[in-house]
Amino acid sequence: MRNTEQINKQLNRLLSVNFKAEKAFLDVIDNVESTVIKNFLRVSGYERKQFIKALDLAIRQKGGTPTYPDSIVPTPNKKSSKLRHIIAKNNKLKILTEIGKMQVTDIEKYQKVLNNVEFPEQLESALKKQKDTIVNSLYGIEVHKDLFARRLAIS
Repeated sequence: MRNTEQINKQLNRLLSVNFKAEKAFLDVIDNVESTVIKNFLRVSGYERKQFIKALDLAIRQKGGTPTYPDSIVPTPNKKSSKLRHIIAKNNKLKILTEIGKMQVTDIEKYQKVLNNVEFPEQLESALKKQKDTIVNSLYGIEVHKDLFARRLAIS
């Protein structure tokens, strides 16, 4: 019983992480000029939405209640506020760097949860896949940063 409560608590923590990330990505899409970055944000937002659905289901299957951040009042969270500030400067490299920082923070949160709780094998595997998806997005960020940096060097 205690382990189930701990599992649900940590799953709710990851639910919140993904909810805030998805909201941050989708909140800033219209303010970004670069099609490449817009597409990256759309894909990342979609991935996070899928994680949210999977986490919600896992919590319910464990007899818990999914706890979403207060979404009744649409207020920007810290992630989207900082990202919006950087986007206003329209520096593609800084935008990608900030998105990368957000992803790294979320990877660390996933790893902390995975290290601190003993999950059933199937659930642990699903959480690792989610974390790996976020890790893989970092590679995409670095590729785009490199391309933008090369374009700046050429111009």
